[in-house]
Amino acid sequence: MRKALALSNIIAVIAIILFIIQPFRTAPPTPTVTAGEESIPTTEGSYCWKGFFSGECVDKAYSSVVAMAGEEKPTVVSPGEKITVKFNKKPQHLAAEQWNGEEQAEGVSVRNHTIIVPEKKGVYVYHLVAHWKQGDGSYAFSVEVR
Repeated sequence: MRKALALSNIIAVIAIILFIIQPFRTAPPTPTVTAGEESIPTTEGSYCWKGFFSGECVDKAYSSVVAMAGEEKPTVVSPGEKITVKFNKKPQHLAAEQWNGEEQAEGVSVRNHTIIVPEKKGVYVYHLVAHWKQGDGSYAFSVEVR
């Protein structure tokens, strides 16, 4: 009886560890993006990822970053509000750019998982590119500053 209980406990611990570190995952982690308590939906773009037994690159065709973010309605935020970007597995590097219209992109800093939106009203699209040891992924989301 004790051996069976010990064996089941070992199996449970292994299952929890595999669930947490996800060595068989074939896609990069999806970010959790929030403004205050409100969740901001993201759209996953192209990525390359190497799992434990396999890897793959997936190219998602969008006419632009703005079109990619356009799959979701912009989330309304206040001028100068902080947006938090977190992954369940911290990337080695995270870059972001802000789009205001189809042609106007500029790099923005991500410090302590935070992006600060402009004071000027309008719709802004953010494009994130994250890099891990296993690969990279791109994501987009939009906000409307009111």
